[in-house]
Amino acid sequence: MHMLAVTETKGFHLDPRTKLLLMAVVATAEFLYGHTAFMLAVALIPFILLLTNRQYKAATIFIVLFVAALVVKEIQNSIRFHMVVNMVVVLLVGLVLRLFPAFAMGNYIIKSTTASECITSLSRMHIGRNITIPLSVLFRFLPTMQEESAAIKDAMRMREIQFGTKKFWQNPMALLEYRFIPLMISVVKIGDELSAAALTRGLDNPADRSSITRVGFTCYDAIAVVISGVMLFVTLFIIKW
Repeated sequence: MHMLAVTETKGFHLDPRTKLLLMAVVATAEFLYGHTAFMLAVALIPFILLLTNRQYKAATIFIVLFVAALVVKEIQNSIRFHMVVNMVVVLLVGLVLRLFPAFAMGNYIIKSTTASECITSLSRMHIGRNITIPLSVLFRFLPTMQEESAAIKDAMRMREIQFGTKKFWQNPMALLEYRFIPLMISVVKIGDELSAAALTRGLDNPADRSSITRVGFTCYDAIAVVISGVMLFVTLFIIKW
């Protein structure tokens, strides 16, 4: 008879509660303080975590955009832009500096956390099922939606319906039609299927739920929290530039 074994994750892996803590710290810190060293230290937290999860493309795009926004922020006072252009530049720079670190952390959390880990950790925090069940569905929904979007994109490429092709210039609205309408239909279908799957797995059962997924604080969680805290403390109170 085959027995279920406890699921363990090897290598660097943070507890979901630690990820949520770092998410709250990053999202709050970027809105409270504005000097360059502190903002860069905050941005390094999701950047390093993305690298540990082997999300090299996402990490590179994030840090390049963030550093570019910092450079524009530093030089925009010495360059005279037209009023409208200046408003657009300030808006884009503000969005990148204030929101992108939180978006990067969210990307890391979704990619590195399974639904079982999410449910188990939230249950140990005594979070109600009104929050646990929607979050468990969300953790399955986003990756599935990305797969559907990639499949639709591949189908459009096979039919040469993409930006810059002859068919695009003949009917530009076809790009939106063939891209978003199938995606919206897939989103509705995926949501219904995942909701039914969650109920089938007994997530709405009022009894205590068991899990073979091992969730707990490890040395990696302590290291991540300590290093993040030291970086933020040093750049906030010692290095101010």
